[in-house]
Amino acid sequence: MHIAVGDYDRTRPLIDGSVGFSGFTANVITGDLEEIFAEAFHKATFDVTELSFSNYLIASSRGQCPYQALPIFPSRSFRHSAIYVRSGSGIQSPVDLRGKRIGCREYSNTASLVVRGLLADEYGFQPESSEWIVGDVDHVERTSIDERNWPKTGLRIKGVTGKSLGGMLLDGELDALIAYKPPAVFGRGNNMTRLFPDWRAVEKDYYRRTKRFPVMHVMAVRKDVLASHAGVIESLMEGFGKAKDLAQVRLSTHQAHPVMLPWLTAEHEETQAVMGQDFWSYGLAENLDILDTQIRWSHEQGLIPRVYKSAELFATAEPAAMPG
Repeated sequence: MHIAVGDYDRTRPLIDGSVGFSGFTANVITGDLEEIFAEAFHKATFDVTELSFSNYLIASSRGQCPYQALPIFPSRSFRHSAIYVRSGSGIQSPVDLRGKRIGCREYSNTASLVVRGLLADEYGFQPESSEWIVGDVDHVERTSIDERNWPKTGLRIKGVTGKSLGGMLLDGELDALIAYKPPAVFGRGNNMTRLFPDWRAVEKDYYRRTKRFPVMHVMAVRKDVLASHAGVIESLMEGFGKAKDLAQVRLSTHQAHPVMLPWLTAEHEETQAVMGQDFWSYGLAENLDILDTQIRWSHEQGLIPRVYKSAELFATAEPAAMPG
């Protein structure tokens, strides 16, 4: 069975073969996530694959997704830190984003979905009040911008090619930018800053109040594999769970740090103090609130036609009926 997934501490034991799957032999590959997503959505190349959660919701709502998600979340992230603004743009707080020009790599990607959702819930921000510019963040990668997943009405949104969104922000062509990693020009003594300078404290406060740890990516199984391989769901849940548990144990190994963070012990202990021992949980029941919240955000932002129940979109012991 061919499995495509990002190379993370929680998936490394699957990639190197130290954790396997019961009932089948897996060929686990990794690579550029954007390429993996494109292969999966357009060609259904892999038996099991990591997918953007937001774009999975959109494809599934249209009856166009060859995969069904499992409640396995290889990528999760708070996104208050992903909002960058230009000094002098008049943006001092989230409410100041109203009427501004905001850039993002993809309007429909999960980082953008979550940023807009938390801004709406927490600060009353309305995406339709701003102008949205979709393009490449650091350097030109695309000659055209795919509009298929854009909301059909109620938004001022356009694609740009031939220049970077980071450069547009510095030049005053944008007021704000949503980016899932810091833009290449950030922190170089220019006029780009974060909307939330003390983003770590803001994200911790958000979790303490809401208990929501946003899901960026899900693992998904091709539907024909679900139909022809009995027990594949349980096997995948078990294998990915064991790999995650091993990563958790490594974080607790303080004799010699497994990653190059001098204060890893303190960071790990502080994270557990805020979020609990199993802060990166898998499973539908354990994550129902955040999944339902992100599905609601997707509907509110015009990306999917209705609010689906999580059970419609995730396979557990038995495949669920997919929405049409």
